[in-house]
Parts: sequence; structure tokens; C-alpha cells
Amino acid sequence: MMRINYKIQYCLFAISLFFIVIGIYETSNEGLKTGKELFWQISHFVPFVLGAIIFGSNLYSKRIENFKN
Repeated sequence: MMRINYKIQYCLFAISLFFIVIGIYETSNEGLKTGKELFWQISHFVPFVLGAIIFGSNLYSKRIENFKN
């Protein structure tokens, strides 16, 4: 399994959070739509949410791993 440097993971986590905030801001300005439009409105930032979850869990598990050692 390929390991990604801790600093790179942190940068990717911050970028993901940045795009999530932009998506939430644009959604709050436009208001929630209905039907297919709601799906397309939300689907734009779903990859960033998944990325933030993955990188956040990796960072958290490394922190726990370092704490145990």
C-alpha cells in the first residue's frame, strides 16, 4: 500500500474543506432546489466531502498511532 506524506494529506484535507465551504456557501445563496436540480446541486461537492472524510480519518489514525508509540 502506498503511503502519502503527512503534510500532503493535511494539505489535501484543507483543500477538501475549502471546497466544501464554497459549495455550502453557494447552496445557501441559491437556496435548495428540488428534484433533479437538488441532486446536481449537491453532487458537485460530494467528492470533496468523501475526500475530507478519507483524509481526516487517515490523519486521525496517524495521530492515534503516534500517541501509542
